[in-house]
Amino acid sequence: MNILVLTPYVPYPPHFGGAVRIYHLMRQLARRHAVHLLTFCEKNGSGDPQGLAPFCASITLVPRPVAQKRGRQLASLVSRHSFQWLSHRQAAMQAVLDRVVREQKIDAILVEFSQMAGYHFPAGIPVILDEHNVEFDLLARMAANEGSALRRCYNRIEASKFRREELVAVRRAALTLVTSDRDGELLRQHEPGARIATITNGVDCDEFARPIGPRKPDTAVFVGATHYFPNEDGVLYFLRDMHAAVRAARSGFSLTVVGGRPPPSLLACQSADVRVTGYVPDVRPYMWEASVFVVPLRMGGGTRFKVVEAMAAGVPVVSTTLGAEGIPAMDGRDLLLADDPAAFVRSVTRVLSDPALAASLAENGLRFVRQYFDWPVIGNRLQAALEQEDIAR
Repeated sequence: MNILVLTPYVPYPPHFGGAVRIYHLMRQLARRHAVHLLTFCEKNGSGDPQGLAPFCASITLVPRPVAQKRGRQLASLVSRHSFQWLSHRQAAMQAVLDRVVREQKIDAILVEFSQMAGYHFPAGIPVILDEHNVEFDLLARMAANEGSALRRCYNRIEASKFRREELVAVRRAALTLVTSDRDGELLRQHEPGARIATITNGVDCDEFARPIGPRKPDTAVFVGATHYFPNEDGVLYFLRDMHAAVRAARSGFSLTVVGGRPPPSLLACQSADVRVTGYVPDVRPYMWEASVFVVPLRMGGGTRFKVVEAMAAGVPVVSTTLGAEGIPAMDGRDLLLADDPAAFVRSVTRVLSDPALAASLAENGLRFVRQYFDWPVIGNRLQAALEQEDIAR
C-alpha cells in the first residue's frame, strides 16, 4: 500500500529524538509498503532529504517561512487556537497535501506529531497519528515546574487550548500510536473510544554496539537536545542538587553534557569537571567512554531515546522513574532508578565504585534492549497494529 508520512521537518540525519523515531519507522514501513514523505523544510535548515531517498517512493518538500517564535506566541494569546496548532498549520502545505494524496494514490496517512494533525485529510483515507508525546500533558507539566511565573501562565493557557485540539485529532484518527502505556492510558481517560497502540521508541543495537576498550573512570554523561526545556531542567537539577555530593564521594568525578544548541544556563555551568559539548556529529563515543549515563529528568513524556540508546551502547544507566518512563526495564537488574537527589547520588556512586555492578547493569541492559527495543522488533509491532485495525495487510 501507499503510505504518506507527514512531518514538520526533514527527519534526516537522525541526530535527535523526533528525527530518530520518524526515520526508523519510515524504514520499517518501507520493508512492506511504498512510503511517500511530505515534509516542511526551512531555508538553510539542517535536514538532508537525500538521506531518505533509498527507501522513499517520493519526497515532497514544502518551504516553511521562518518567523520569530516569541511573536507567534504572543499572537496565539488572542487566538482560540494554540501556538502549537498555529505554527504548524500552513495553507501551502494543505494544497500540496491534497495534490500528493491524489497523484500518489495514497492509501493511508501517517501524521508525525499531533501538532501536524490540524490539516484536512481526505475522507475514506485512514489517518494514523503518531504521538511522540501527549503534548497537552507535557505543557501542563512544564507549567507546574518552570521557574518563571510568566512562562507557567503561558504554558497553562497553551495546554488548555492544545488539549482540545489534540483530543480532536485522536478522536478522528483511525489509529493513534503512543510511545508508552502511560501515554495510552492518559489518552483513553479523555477519549475512551480511541483506538490506540503502544509503539515504543527503539534503537539500532548494532549501530550502538560498544567497541572493546576501557572506560574513563568516574565519568558521567548526559545526552539529549539540551535546548529542550525538560532536558535543560534535568541537567540543571543534577548540577545544582547532586553533582557536588558525587564529587565528595568520588573526587575525580566529571560530567559531560552532549546535545545541540545548549542554552546559556548550561553554558554558564562549564568548569573543570563539567563539560558542555554542544552539537556533535556522533554521540556514541561519549557514551562508550563514560562510566555511567545519567537521566535526572523531572518532566517530559513518551519513551526516552537516550535511555535505550545508552543501554545499547553498553553503559550503565541511572535514571529517575520519569526519565525511564515507558521502558519496562527492571530496577536493579537493567538500570538503577532513583527519584530524590540523595538516592540518585547513592546510585551514581555505587556504579562508579563497584565494577561488578557496573558490568552487570551494562550486560543486562544490552540484553533487554535487544529483546524489546531493536528497530526490527518495533517495525513488526507497528505492522501488527496496522493489520489489527484493518489499515494494512
